Amino acid sequence: MSETGEYDAAATIAALADPGRRVILDLLRAEDGRPVRELEEALPHLGRHAVLKHVQVLERAGLVLTRKVGRQRLCYLNPVPLLDLARQWTTDFSAGWAHQLIGLRDQAEAIERNPTMTDLSASAPDFVQQVVIHAPVQRVWDAITTADAHQWYFGSRLCTTEQGADYTVDDSDGRTHIRGTNLEVDPPRLLVQTFDARWDEGVSADEPSHLTWRLEERGPLTFVTVEHRGVAGTETGRQSVGGWPYLLSNLKTYVETGTPLPVGMAG
Repeated sequence: MSETGEYDAAATIAALADPGRRVILDLLRAEDGRPVRELEEALPHLGRHAVLKHVQVLERAGLVLTRKVGRQRLCYLNPVPLLDLARQWTTDFSAGWAHQLIGLRDQAEAIERNPTMTDLSASAPDFVQQVVIHAPVQRVWDAITTADAHQWYFGSRLCTTEQGADYTVDDSDGRTHIRGTNLEVDPPRLLVQTFDARWDEGVSADEPSHLTWRLEERGPLTFVTVEHRGVAGTETGRQSVGGWPYLLSNLKTYVETGTPLPVGMAG
């Protein structure tokens, strides 16, 4: 990863070049959040140590994120580095080609698992995605939690981040796209919310899910990680898994440049 917060294109390409690592990404595409042990069992010809090394390479490239849940380490596909890779050519080549790459990225994750734990805050996330932004953590927090969010969040904004308060995410016409409750607010590093999607009839039929924003400042960079729980097998999950990579990339572009991505790249 570069000092400006861009994922290293050479590391991304090198990670994708190995067929064993591509198999791991395919396995996570088919079923995200797999324990490392399941990856080892699915690839017996590689051996345990080889699989662990491949996971580490993918993790360093940002293509895989891991989370420790109990005694297991779960692996999640992170498509955001592919956006960084595609953006290198979007100013010189047609936006349509970039759009096709992003479309491939949006299909890279499939949500298949159903959570068995009733306490969503303690359960494994259904998916985890991350972006690295070259900006102070407070600037990124403000972009997420103030009216500034309408610049990058599909024209919508979060109405409040007061802990324990109900919130909505409303567009400029006053229509509510998301509503819920702020469960935990620790500015500028943590925002935990229930997530009740309302933007169309399909998602409105789903039960509320659980959304966590984690911000970590490392020198001039802020690592933003989104964890979404309770959406496996739902319409909210199907739509969100493609929407989050675009939103996180849009947040990065807006904070770093002051201008969000072109509307046509929303997919």
